[in-house]
Amino acid sequence: WLDELKEYIQDNIQFTIDYVAKYMPKIRAYRPEGTYLMWLDCRQLGIDYKELERINVEEAYFFTDEGYIFGPEGEGFERINIACPTEVLTDALKRMAAAYKKHMKL
Repeated sequence: WLDELKEYIQDNIQFTIDYVAKYMPKIRAYRPEGTYLMWLDCRQLGIDYKELERINVEEAYFFTDEGYIFGPEGEGFERINIACPTEVLTDALKRMAAAYKKHMKL
């Protein structure tokens, strides 16, 4: 089961990287090193980190670890958990992309 789980997580990582590149090209998704938590660099969106948090919570209904909680270097980053069913991940990324499109051209 562990090998199957690791393969599933790797598939979700690649799916996230591909989805973000295709539908949110101003965001960079970083491949994690040995975990199921991915960093998204949202700084190119030009949205203040507090506004980014508001958009995620109030419009995308997408709850992340806001990068700023890790210090000033994290402002503009979001950390997401991809260890979930791919359908759940897909839905969350779709909501995120739709919410950001309301505020800027992606």
